[in-house]
Amino acid sequence: MTETGRLHPSSNAGTGGGQGRLAAFFSRRWNGEVPLNQLFWRDMIAIGSVINVVTTVLALLILAAKLPAPLAVAVHVIPLPYNLFLYGSVLRTTDMTETYNASTFKLGATAWIILASLL
Repeated sequence: MTETGRLHPSSNAGTGGGQGRLAAFFSRRWNGEVPLNQLFWRDMIAIGSVINVVTTVLALLILAAKLPAPLAVAVHVIPLPYNLFLYGSVLRTTDMTETYNASTFKLGATAWIILASLL
């Protein structure tokens, strides 16, 4: 809302709310609008790793319950598209920001995507 109480044209009013915020979440990261430290440390290392651990544990529980193995594999690979998105976002953001330690972020992101894919 603006100071006069009217909705700003760029607000998400009438777009389903959640869908607009979700699109903005992905768009901001892909376009380098999120600070690199936040994107790498919070989104990739912290949140991305938690998602990977949770889906791995669920996959192991599925196997322990003697449910079909393809179901366990499907649950295990569910976060892969999100992981690849985060990896690509970090690489793009490092290229856009030209930070002095860009190669360190790229190396860390590459190590993370490899580990996240294997675990």
